[in-house]
Amino acid sequence: MDTTQLNTYETVIIVSASLEDEDIDKILKRYEEFFKNNNVEILEIEKWGRKRMAYHIKKVRTGYYFLIRFRSEGSFIKKLERTLQIDEQILRYLTVRLDKKALAYVEAQKGKPVTSLEEEFDFDEVNLNQNLDEQEEQEDSSNNN
Repeated sequence: MDTTQLNTYETVIIVSASLEDEDIDKILKRYEEFFKNNNVEILEIEKWGRKRMAYHIKKVRTGYYFLIRFRSEGSFIKKLERTLQIDEQILRYLTVRLDKKALAYVEAQKGKPVTSLEEEFDFDEVNLNQNLDEQEEQEDSSNNN
């Protein structure tokens, strides 16, 4: 009887965007094999593509992002992150365990068209609110003086 609890995780991995597509595919295949060799069930792999990062990482400004969603034991995460840490081609990574709400959100998003942040949020309204907050702060500081 197997009493081991399997959790669902997501790992986002960033590699240098200067690598050729074939090299990026090789990295992804290598990690797919790593997962399979450790009896980890891969649920989904999303290639997000090349994106500009907010700041330089290892003197690189753009990265190629991909996400791997999988089910495994918690003990596998330490092994995965150690492997990612020593891999020189990996710029950054982040692994999170998905709770019930996150899993429900992922399921709800399947089949929906991908939207950009501009479509999903009204940035003009956010900027307007920020400007109003700044104006109120300036008025408060001038009233206090």
